Amino acid sequence: MTLPASDIGALLAQHPMAWWWAGTVAFALLGLGGLAGLRGLRRAAPPLRRLLPARARWVMIAAMGASACTLVLAGAAMAELADSGRAADGRWGVLDDALADGLRAQADTAVLRWFAALTHLGDSGVLAGLTLVVALALWLRRHRLLATGWFVAMAGNGALTKVLKEVFERVRPEHMHGVAQAQGYSFPSGHSSASMVAYAMLAYLTTRLLPRPWHAPAALLAGAFIFTTGWSRVVLHVHYASDVLAGWLLGGTWMVCTVLIMESVSRWRGPAPGAAAQRP
Repeated sequence: MTLPASDIGALLAQHPMAWWWAGTVAFALLGLGGLAGLRGLRRAAPPLRRLLPARARWVMIAAMGASACTLVLAGAAMAELADSGRAADGRWGVLDDALADGLRAQADTAVLRWFAALTHLGDSGVLAGLTLVVALALWLRRHRLLATGWFVAMAGNGALTKVLKEVFERVRPEHMHGVAQAQGYSFPSGHSSASMVAYAMLAYLTTRLLPRPWHAPAALLAGAFIFTTGWSRVVLHVHYASDVLAGWLLGGTWMVCTVLIMESVSRWRGPAPGAAAQRP
């Protein structure tokens, strides 16, 4: 029998540290699943390329079309999530309120300070600096496609998040503990979407530039950092759970679309000189 959303929210609020550990492990394993999917995509590319060498450009166009459709579907899912979270009797609305109320009533200062430190993984200043450093390093090392893809992924996600916040205009949950502060609208979570793109893209870049033994650790760390950032926003009462879920959905969709197009461009045009040694 399915638990009521209010009971689920109350259960999550009682053990924030335990759920953090469980979620971190689950997302780390999801990172390994994403790595396996990427490797499968790369194994499938060479046979297809031999079959349709003259139509390589159409594959890139198809990838762009698939990315556009994926973004549309993700937008529809986010709109549905926002409606459910806004409605007092919606399942996500009930869960959001129960979890926020439970965390607010049972807030432990030590736990709040712990997550206030971890939430900096998704700070806009931290990720903006990371974006510029990584983009510059890739460009100077002559990885121009990777530098462009990385920058587009980060900047595009930031722009989309700002637009969607203005569209949905959801007010943040009340947070009076003083440990963390946040301004502006709540849906979707910018920390969650930005950390999803940043750390997943860094794991992807690892598969392009570093030897195979580095790939699995990078995927595991990416998953752990992504969940930690999102969960910290809920525990600190600066976002509802549905805000974070929407942020993950937005960031994950944008990142996958960017990677799909980058893989299409690089695979169907052929590897750059010296790139073969870097391939997994």
